Amino acid sequence: MKIDGIRTSSARSRRAAVKELAARRVEAVWTCLGVLCPDLPLTERKTLAEKVLDLSRGEWPPAAKRIEITPAQVQEIVWRTSQCANRYCSMLLFSREMADALNEFFWPEE
Repeated sequence: MKIDGIRTSSARSRRAAVKELAARRVEAVWTCLGVLCPDLPLTERKTLAEKVLDLSRGEWPPAAKRIEITPAQVQEIVWRTSQCANRYCSMLLFSREMADALNEFFWPEE
């Protein structure tokens, strides 16, 4: 039973230390923003403080939204820069497959 008591005490002390460090971090950020941006309205200062705290926890930058190339964009890019050698040729273009291939090349699935 002593072992469990020690473990519980150790876990409590770690939680207390984490809370103390978090409080210090918040206080430091809030003080810093007060010095650097004294005229910043309270709501904007809170937003900026949250972003700085996210950065301090390694949660920044937020995940970027993946931008994908559409088949119509591929078609426009290819048609603008190519032509068929035969004047009676109706060029066949698989734009959806090409868009998928380009997206996979530039942004491979992880």
